[in-house]
Amino acid sequence: MATNLMPALDPAPIPGPVWLFHLLWVVTFLVHMLFVNVVLGGSLLATFAGSSRREVQSFFVNANSWAISFAITFGIAPLLFIQVLYGRLFYTATILVAGSWLGMLGLLMVGYYLNYVAKFRLQKGKGVGISLPLSALCFVLIALIQVMVNLLHLQPSRWEGVWTQAKSALADPTFFPRFLHFLLAALAMAGALAAYVAVRRAKTQGQTAELTDMARLGVKAALYTSVVQLLVGFWLLLALPSPVLSAFMKGGAATTLPLGLGILAGIGLLVVLAGIREPIAEGTKVRRAMEFLVGAVALMIITRHQLREAYLAEWQPLAGAQVVPQWGIFLVFLVTFLVGVGLTVYAMYKAATDKPQVGEPAA
Repeated sequence: MATNLMPALDPAPIPGPVWLFHLLWVVTFLVHMLFVNVVLGGSLLATFAGSSRREVQSFFVNANSWAISFAITFGIAPLLFIQVLYGRLFYTATILVAGSWLGMLGLLMVGYYLNYVAKFRLQKGKGVGISLPLSALCFVLIALIQVMVNLLHLQPSRWEGVWTQAKSALADPTFFPRFLHFLLAALAMAGALAAYVAVRRAKTQGQTAELTDMARLGVKAALYTSVVQLLVGFWLLLALPSPVLSAFMKGGAATTLPLGLGILAGIGLLVVLAGIREPIAEGTKVRRAMEFLVGAVALMIITRHQLREAYLAEWQPLAGAQVVPQWGIFLVFLVTFLVGVGLTVYAMYKAATDKPQVGEPAA
């Protein structure tokens, strides 16, 4: 049945070496996920922070007003590369759960709109009301759908069951730990980012009770979620199907090294976070925690991609495909992507450092 549902291989040749598209997927997906973690983790952390912590809520709703756009924009490239490498698997999975997949667009628009509602309410001195919790819920549901589709495209053998009963798309032993792994990583990054921003603001604006509280909350959130994340990571690893786990472990240093380094980065993150007592006074440790966290995310993305290869080894999605490199188009993409990343970094830097004066002359 799975082979009947799977489309034929695209007759168009692959426009470059396969290894290059694997590399490009990892790099572009990492950039995409950094913004996704800010959006998802930030909306949740701001919700959990409560109305008494307006500094935290204000920071994340303002950050999400641009982070959502960046997450969408930088999600295009990895989606294109997954189309080249696994298109007939991935898009078949989306068709099988088409209602949920298309529903993400509605959830995204509602979540984005509600974030602006929360932002404007805070600017008027009001509380966020239900707008922020509902926005966070939209992003959590989007994460759930993404995990469901990604697990489904890894296992064509499950397609027949999903074709006859759509809710069976959630019936995977790795679904819950994988979803938690995603959610906790986002919360940890949001916490570390909140602490880092509070430290930076304290240096330029002076230490205040609000910034001290924001930094402490961020460190605690990053620490507690990272502890649970480490446990969930081992749960996820052990929940993998035996053939997949066996094939992954037999990959030698190519597969076990990124996984091992990712675990070590997580442990290093815990050690640094546990040693922070006063975040504002220990800015170097807060920055080090961010470095460990980004490194762990990058290494786990590599491991995630290698696990996909182990899942799909028997299906050989590119068997029989021709390779005809188009280096001119690749160069155009590379230049455009690098310019886009550079402009994004510059815009974020200017937004963080420019402090216009208040009043008509400044306007």
